[in-house]
Amino acid sequence: MVERSGRRPAGMRRVAVLAVVALVGVLAGGGVAWAWWQGEATATAPTSALRAGVVDVQVVGLGNELVGRGGSVTATALGLTGAVPGSGDSEIITVRNGGSRPTTVTATPTRTGTLGTSFTTSASFGAADTGTGCGTGNGTSTTIPAGGTAALCVTVALSASAPSTVQGQAGGVSVALAASLGGTAWTDTGTVVSGAVGAATVPAPTLSCGALGLVSVTFNWTAVANATRYQFTFGPAATPTTVQVPAGTTAYQVTGVATNATARVRAERVFTGNVVWTSVSSNTRTYSIALGLIGTCA
Repeated sequence: MVERSGRRPAGMRRVAVLAVVALVGVLAGGGVAWAWWQGEATATAPTSALRAGVVDVQVVGLGNELVGRGGSVTATALGLTGAVPGSGDSEIITVRNGGSRPTTVTATPTRTGTLGTSFTTSASFGAADTGTGCGTGNGTSTTIPAGGTAALCVTVALSASAPSTVQGQAGGVSVALAASLGGTAWTDTGTVVSGAVGAATVPAPTLSCGALGLVSVTFNWTAVANATRYQFTFGPAATPTTVQVPAGTTAYQVTGVATNATARVRAERVFTGNVVWTSVSSNTRTYSIALGLIGTCA
């Protein structure tokens, strides 16, 4: 809020004060007596400038305190990359009232970027930071005394039931701070922006042709970190077969007559609550198997 100042003219000002006008009637001998009093006093001009109040919401400890009207500051410590179902992050943002009177501050967090509704964010004054979330606080608004501070706990999390389609979504969190001075229309705003936020992606395996045998073809694929299992699909395009291969196994032998059939594989991660994230399909290999002949693969 811009300050305004003014000063009365220096020196002393003499103010004539008509203190009392009294009518005294003295009934003596039928006569009436009148009396008038007049007094003087002095008024002293203030020795310092008169200043309007100030509304200024600030953020402490992030290298830019949002001094003055508006502005934005980044809280790089608040971020969540490689998020999987149930993961989260929380940080304390110290909000300061740089104004001249107690001010009410409201915090409104929102998601930015392509983050879906499976991502959640919240903000609460006075809540404890658990590292992955916030405890019970006093809500999104609080009144801060002039020159005082308040702790604002901000969270970002990925739902424990987030579907596989959330993979790769990215963006951030923006917290709008709005300060207002009671009984006036005076306000100030500021924005706190998080660091990077995004969901993990289950990498796709790379499929290769392995050993060629009599009426058989073996396929190999690269291991995927943290994979729970693999889904290997093979056979004619019209009637494919899918088998589940446990983690730790990265090969599968196909037998049976086939002409220009295809094979591919996907990796899966299973989270608490049987939430399954599946990778995109690997590259495709084409193979043929004929009776009494060595299988082919390309």
